Amino acid sequence: MPPGKPALLTPASPAVDRLRGAARGANVVICVIDAARADHVGCYGYPRDTTPTIDRLAGDGFVFENHFCQYPETKVSTASLFTSQHPDTHLAYGARTIPETTLTLAQGLRAAGLHTVLFSQNGYASPMWELGMHFHEAYYEPHLKRGGRDIPDIWKPEALLELIAAWLEEGPPTPFFAYLHFMPPHDPYIAPPDTKYRYAGRTPPGAWQSPYPFDDVEGARRKQARPWSTQEQHRMINLYDGHLRYADWAVGEVERLLRDAGLFDMTLFIVTADHGEAFGEHGYRGHGFSVYDETTHIPLVMTFPGPDPPVGRTRELTQSIDLMPTIFDLLQITYPGDGMQGRSLIPLMAGQSGEIDEYVFARSGGAPPSYMVRDHSSLLLLYRGGELRALYDLEGDPRQVHNVIEEQPARAAALEQAFIAFAHEQAAPPLHFLDPEAPAAELPDVPEVEVTEEMRRSLEALGYLK
Repeated sequence: MPPGKPALLTPASPAVDRLRGAARGANVVICVIDAARADHVGCYGYPRDTTPTIDRLAGDGFVFENHFCQYPETKVSTASLFTSQHPDTHLAYGARTIPETTLTLAQGLRAAGLHTVLFSQNGYASPMWELGMHFHEAYYEPHLKRGGRDIPDIWKPEALLELIAAWLEEGPPTPFFAYLHFMPPHDPYIAPPDTKYRYAGRTPPGAWQSPYPFDDVEGARRKQARPWSTQEQHRMINLYDGHLRYADWAVGEVERLLRDAGLFDMTLFIVTADHGEAFGEHGYRGHGFSVYDETTHIPLVMTFPGPDPPVGRTRELTQSIDLMPTIFDLLQITYPGDGMQGRSLIPLMAGQSGEIDEYVFARSGGAPPSYMVRDHSSLLLLYRGGELRALYDLEGDPRQVHNVIEEQPARAAALEQAFIAFAHEQAAPPLHFLDPEAPAAELPDVPEVEVTEEMRRSLEALGYLK
């Protein structure tokens, strides 16, 4: 910790002590389900049986109902989770990497005495793209190709589960921190037939589509693919839900492996996602280009070890950047008051605070890129160039369809002021999303990853390169 910087830990209290007591000496496992949107998870209200394992874990743990990622794409979102920083501070866009001076989750836990290991099916969340460089061990695409397997077989959870099982059988050092990143429900949809077609021919609950909100503004967005027919949209959602069930099975297998090794009852087990997935809502398909709820609202379920684990739910706003300071706080690892932009969720779980994040923020790519600013009642969208804006009343319009920025200027102005304050706190202030006259922030020089032909093929298979 740099000299002169205060260490941040939540003050002790009976409720805080109970949380820390449950986590004392525990292993930490973060299980990331790629592209899992919260509103398709059972414990978040989805009526389909897509996530029986996660729902059971949620009943024994703590559920964060309004949890949001910082960027709807794996690499940038994972960088935010690993650093507790917003994208305009860690700046890991494109081929850029996290600056070497930035404290990471693995680095902090490693210094505190935990053995750190990464297992990832997505190369974007691995040392292939120079994320996860501070882990003691890392298993990702080269290791998944054992036995001559190639894409898409390496994206089936079984490939990663084999590596996890072998690692556990060797008797890993404890306590350990394991970051696990499973590909499903991200496309391609390659589950076994009984899972892949589990919901085939059915009408997905709550499915809907709407046009891009600025279709009538010339040059507002690059030309998009044609809208789906209702039949095609339903087919894609049914495939997605089948693969979310596939991912849920993988989470259950991780739990089984940990129990078989006698480790689950001494593990803080966290299930979350890197981003969601759009199916025609607001004129978007997939992820990366939208900051509406379908791509930014993600699950976060935290299950504590011990015979009497803390259990609860909260509707307060939380963000992916809050996970790193929460884990440090639970394990009583002091951390500096600057550098990490997230906040510990311990006061929220301990009932000491009704609010941790007054606002949450997310950024997207696309043409033009966009920013989301939201509180409990309103959501403001800002687009690069400062001219396109949208405001939604979340209480009366939870699907975010009716732009009320002209009717509610005071509400929009309050969120704009929150964005200005937020922007000034970033290493590269994104003020050009609000002010057309503001120059785009210059990005400081950092090393870039050399993109190999193998990496290009992987990205093309994932749909990131066309």
